[in-house]
Amino acid sequence: MSLETEVKAAEVAVEGEAKKIEGEVKSEVAAVEVKAETVAKAVEAEVKAATVAITSDEKLFLADTELEFLKVQAEIKRLTDLAEGKQKAYTTYVENLFTKYAVTKAEYVFDGAVRLFKKL
Repeated sequence: MSLETEVKAAEVAVEGEAKKIEGEVKSEVAAVEVKAETVAKAVEAEVKAATVAITSDEKLFLADTELEFLKVQAEIKRLTDLAEGKQKAYTTYVENLFTKYAVTKAEYVFDGAVRLFKKL
C-alpha cells in the first residue's frame, strides 16, 4: 500500500469520525435546547402565577368589604366602651346600695335578677 492510499484512508476515517462527532454534538445541542425551553416555560409559569391580577370589580368589592369591616370594628369598640361604662355605673350603684342599707358583703349578696339583697 502506498503512502497516498494510507493518507486517503486516514482522511476518510477522520472525516467519518468528524461526522460522527458532529452528529453527536448536534443531538446534544438539540437536547440542551429542549431542556432550556422546558426550564424557560417553567420559569415563565412560575412568574405568571406570582403576578395574577384581579379585575377592577373585584378590587372594588375588596375595598368596600374592608371599609365595612373597619366601620363594624369601630362600632364594636364604641359599644364595648359603652357597655363597660354602664357596667361600672351599675356596680357603683349597687355598692352605694350596700352603704345606704347598711349591709355588708360578708352577710348579703345582691341578686340582680330579682333586685334585692339576700342573706348568705
